[in-house]
Amino acid sequence: MTRFIAATFLLAAVSVLPAQTTPAAAPATAPSATPATAAPNLSGAWRLDIAKSDFGQVPPPNSETDIIIENGNDLKVAVANDSDNTGKQTYLLPIVIGGAESATPAGAFSAAAIFKVLASKAQWQGATLVVDQKMSYQGSNGTVHSVYTLSADGKVLTRQTHYSLDLGEFDVTYVFDKQ
Repeated sequence: MTRFIAATFLLAAVSVLPAQTTPAAAPATAPSATPATAAPNLSGAWRLDIAKSDFGQVPPPNSETDIIIENGNDLKVAVANDSDNTGKQTYLLPIVIGGAESATPAGAFSAAAIFKVLASKAQWQGATLVVDQKMSYQGSNGTVHSVYTLSADGKVLTRQTHYSLDLGEFDVTYVFDKQ
């Protein structure tokens, strides 16, 4: 039943988001020009591969599925997570890439949630997406610094994350497979 609810949430999140647009072809550049590293599009449904991920001292979640919709500078991340530490959570985070820090919309997290993202800011650094977030965990405020990289074949998304809280600091590497 829980998987059905999470899947329904994720499908509903995707259905209300704008369709991804395909950018127009870029004009040809002179042969002597050095091409810039293009930012990949991270859109898709991503399932956490717990066996390939590295949680260090943190207990791994039971499951996580992220749906990412990237449309120009608009990024929306719908997350369904089941963890013994935080319980079952589903939430949707809208983020503007390259824009000012944006507060998480009211109601994105339940009032009883012990983990909440309070605000997010993202920017491309070459082919990697860097997301900095303010968060709360069990009433302790902290920050999350995540670096997203996409494999050359577009089938694996890696998120290297550094958590900094009053409770301590730790690093986690999440590896997601495209669905």
